[in-house]
Amino acid sequence: MPASDQTEHPFVQALDETIAALTFLREGGVKTLPVEPEAWRAFTAPTPAQAMPHVPPPAQAARPPAAGSPADTPEARAAALAALRAQTAACRGCALAAGESRLTGTGPCYNPAVAVVNGAQLPGDDPIAIGSRLEGEAGALLDKMFGAIGLPRASLYLTPALKCPAAGRPTATALRACAAHLRAELTLVNPRAIVLLGPVAARALHPTGVAATGKVGQWSLLGRIPTITLHHPMRLLLAGESLADPLKRENWAALKALQARLRNAP
Repeated sequence: MPASDQTEHPFVQALDETIAALTFLREGGVKTLPVEPEAWRAFTAPTPAQAMPHVPPPAQAARPPAAGSPADTPEARAAALAALRAQTAACRGCALAAGESRLTGTGPCYNPAVAVVNGAQLPGDDPIAIGSRLEGEAGALLDKMFGAIGLPRASLYLTPALKCPAAGRPTATALRACAAHLRAELTLVNPRAIVLLGPVAARALHPTGVAATGKVGQWSLLGRIPTITLHHPMRLLLAGESLADPLKRENWAALKALQARLRNAP
């Protein structure tokens, strides 16, 4: 198998992500991981060679230049992102795709400091809908949150978790349909870190595992890109006075952790 096929093989990519995740845990001070006895016995049991599944190499499709390669330029990245958005527009993976409109990311798409994944997008002009789109008060609060750690809106790539407008809580089918597009988009944009605004954004990027719970301050990985979850600004605005302060403190702790990681990253 050619070297290029080996590095792009699904098994190699999965192993690479596993190594990155374990390295991330080790750097965070985690020394042991719990393993269910049944899972360990299944893992260590001898397996006949003929029972091993054959995983064919991926089809050779046109790929954007790898981030950091000589062929990777802002223009090439923008062109690759435009092609990805055309694929997203053609998606018919859920009932929301019956509409004609598609939501796209905004901001610098070439190695930005942070990519921010917004939760559900609500159509309409009422305050909650406007807030879910991060306009008005919610947009001003977002600017204040990131401005407090030295990140103006102009340095953020902001993209919706759902690419089709949705009224109310999105279905699991819609999140699954958008997951592949969202992960491809963020991998292409290649931010130094990813911020997930709320549990909808967390489930869209990480359908399973601890990160899917949307716990604020929870770190996870997309490939080698660290991701962290924050409360959505609209939740802070809708929370009562007794609840808003604790939520803001949780967000501030997560923002400080993000700031420290960006400062310490190479």
